[in-house]
Amino acid sequence: MGKAHWILHRDLKIAELVFGADTSMLNLRHSIAELPGMPGWQPDFNMLLIIGDFASLETFTPTAMKDHQTFMRDWNERYRAGHSPKTALVCADDLKRIIPELWSAMTREGWKTKIEVFTNRPEALDWLAADEA
Repeated sequence: MGKAHWILHRDLKIAELVFGADTSMLNLRHSIAELPGMPGWQPDFNMLLIIGDFASLETFTPTAMKDHQTFMRDWNERYRAGHSPKTALVCADDLKRIIPELWSAMTREGWKTKIEVFTNRPEALDWLAADEA
């Protein structure tokens, strides 16, 4: 696709997606839809979404995020195993971080997936690695 790409960290059980400069909400949905068919993907993987400095989030409107929410709710139920899989969103940019924070707030109640927002990758990896008590 060229706009975003997955990196599977099999030893960590993490699927990492780095948003490219042209990653749109539709590109994101397509990337996520392709993940279960990727060699090495396992349903017990957590997800790490990196929103880089050059990512443009102009297509991440409230309406588009609502549509994405419908897609993700079904996708998580179908393709993610375990009681509470995790998704970490990383965004260092204070202004852009509003988008992942909004997404996290939209998915707090009634979701199978735990979602947290971080300003850097190491903190996100620590959270993904931590066992929930």
